[in-house]
Amino acid sequence: MRKKILLVEDDHDTLDLLELFLYKDYEIITALNGFEGLAKAEKELPDLITTDITMPVMDGIRFFNRAGRNEAIRHVPIVAITSFAENVTVKSLLSMGFSAVLSKPLEKEMVEAAVAKALTEGSKRAKRGGVQ
Repeated sequence: MRKKILLVEDDHDTLDLLELFLYKDYEIITALNGFEGLAKAEKELPDLITTDITMPVMDGIRFFNRAGRNEAIRHVPIVAITSFAENVTVKSLLSMGFSAVLSKPLEKEMVEAAVAKALTEGSKRAKRGGVQ
């Protein structure tokens, strides 16, 4: 059975690109914002989630924190996607408990490697339990 990945992304071009990179190896579910992403994550119970950090309605940090407090999905690895590639941003996101951080523009090999590694290593989230 193929692993299920939830892509939470408000930009349709980025969402299409992620789907193109991953659809051959994984079952893909999409959400256009954090609220929709939480609902779909609870319903679908994905094996991995990617989330854009900068989104309207509910950004990726708030999504990540709420997912971490949800018993059904708190163990799911979450990969951050950001336009801000500075080392400080990447280190901050990793220290929060994100499994990986991908910087835009996205490259196929980087996405595939981050997803495979996050699925293999599991999640830091189970230990962290969500940030208040």
